[in-house]
Amino acid sequence: MNVALFKRYLPLAVWIVVVFTIILIPLKIISYGFLPGDDALRHAARTISGKTWQQILVMRGDFPIDPSPGWQKILEWVHAVHPGDAQSLVIFSVVALMLLVTLCALPWFRRPEAWLTALFIASVFIPACTTRFARGRPYLLTDAVLITILFLWSRSEKDRPPRAAIIFTPLLVAASAWIHGSWYLLCLPGAAILLAGFWRSALVYGGCWLAGSFLGCALTGHPWEFLFQSVRHMFGVFGDFVVTRELVPELQPADGDLVAVLAVAVLLLWRKISSTWNPRVLLNPIFMMMVLGWLLGFKIRRFWWDFGTPAFIVWVALELQSRLEQYLSFDSFRRLFITLAAATGVFLGFTSDRDSRWTENLTTEYYAPENPDAAGWLPDAGGIVYNTDMVIFFQTFYKNPTAPWRYILGFESGLMLPEDLQVLRKAQWNFDDPRAYEPWVKKMRPPDRLVIRLASGGSPPGIPELEWHYIGSGLWVGRLPQSANAPPALRSSKPAPYGASK
Repeated sequence: MNVALFKRYLPLAVWIVVVFTIILIPLKIISYGFLPGDDALRHAARTISGKTWQQILVMRGDFPIDPSPGWQKILEWVHAVHPGDAQSLVIFSVVALMLLVTLCALPWFRRPEAWLTALFIASVFIPACTTRFARGRPYLLTDAVLITILFLWSRSEKDRPPRAAIIFTPLLVAASAWIHGSWYLLCLPGAAILLAGFWRSALVYGGCWLAGSFLGCALTGHPWEFLFQSVRHMFGVFGDFVVTRELVPELQPADGDLVAVLAVAVLLLWRKISSTWNPRVLLNPIFMMMVLGWLLGFKIRRFWWDFGTPAFIVWVALELQSRLEQYLSFDSFRRLFITLAAATGVFLGFTSDRDSRWTENLTTEYYAPENPDAAGWLPDAGGIVYNTDMVIFFQTFYKNPTAPWRYILGFESGLMLPEDLQVLRKAQWNFDDPRAYEPWVKKMRPPDRLVIRLASGGSPPGIPELEWHYIGSGLWVGRLPQSANAPPALRSSKPAPYGASK
C-alpha cells in the first residue's frame, strides 16, 4: 500500500526536485557576491540615475531612444515597488532572467528530468552557457522567446502551422523587440523552419515575425524611429573595425565547440542503434536552429551562444525524454534516482566557482569615492571620462550612477562620435600605444580624466602631458597638471608603485 502510494506521488516528487534545483542555482550564484561585468550594471545604474543616455555618454545624436526600452521600463517598475540601490537591481536581473530562461521549457516536457539532464550536459560540454545564463541582460528574454517559439513550431511533422504558434508568436516577438530591442534576430527561427522543409510554415512565421516586430517597436511610442534606429545600431556594432580583436568577445568568431558536436553525434548514434531512427530527428526546426546557430557562430560567437546553444539544450532534452519514455515507466523508482543525480550534476556544474567565475569581481577596486586611492582623482562636475575599455564604463557608472560627468565610451562603440571612435580603433590596433590618445589629450579640460587599464608593469602610461595616479585593479587615472594653489586633494602626486598602498 505504501509502495503504491509512493508511486502515485513519484511524478510530483520529480517535478518538485527539478523546479527546486533550478530555483536554487541563481540563488547560490548570487550568494557568492557575484556581479556580472557588463550590461546588467549599466541597466541598473541608468535606472538609479534617472538620466537619458545623452546625459551619460558623449554620443551621436541619431540614437535618441534607449536600445532596450522595455527592460529599462521593467527595472523602473521594480525600483518603484522596491526602492533600493543599483546592486539590488542587478541581483533582480540575474535571478529573474536566469530563472526565466531555465524554467520556460518545463511546461513542454512530460519528463522534466530530461530538461534538467540536458542543462547538466550543456554545463559540461558548453561551459560558457553557465555564465551566459547569469549575465542578467535582456538577451536572456530573447533566449526564452526562442525556446518557446521552437516548441510552438515543432509540434507537428506536417507543414501546417499550429494555431497556437500563429497566435502567440507575434506576441512573443513583440515582447522581445520591446524588452531586448534586437527584433531582427528572431528572423533566424524562420530560416530554421525553412531548412527543415516547411516552406509554408516559414512563410507564415515570417508574417508573424513582421507583425510582432512592428508591434514591439510601436510599444516604444516611436515605431518607425525605433525600427530604423535598431538597424543603424546593428550596423554600427560592426562598423569601422579592421581586426576582430577590436570587437567585444561575444562578437568574435567561435571555435566550433567540438565536444558539443561529439555529444550530438553520440545521441544520434544511440537513436540509430536503438532502432528508433526517424528522419524528423534531423529535419525539424529545433535541430536546424542548432546547426544554423553553430555555423553562424564561426562568424559571430553570439549566434552560437544565443541561438545554437538554447536549441542544443532543447534538442538534447527531447532526445533524452524519448529514451526515458522508452526504458522507464512513468512511476518507476529509478526516475527519482535519475532526477536526483541530474539535480546534483546541474547544481554543481552551474554553481562551482571554477576559475573564480563567480567571485572574481570581489577583488575589484572601483573608480569611485569609496575607494580612498581615487580621492581627488575623480572627474569634476561637467567632466568627461576618456576610456577605451567598456568594463571601465560599466563598473564606474555602476558605482557612480548620479555622478555629474559623462563617458566617452559606453556600452557600444557604435554610439561614439566619429572622431572619438577613430581614437578608440587606433588604441585597439596599437595595443594602447600612447600616441593613439593624442587627440583626446589635446582636447582634455581640467575636469576631465583619462582612465587606462594596464595589464602589467609598474609605470604609468607614457603620456607626459598628464599627471598620473594608480587607483588599483590595473587602473591609472590621468589629468591635466593642477595649479600650485589648488586644494591639497587635487595637487599633482607621484604615481604610486603598482599595487602599493598609498
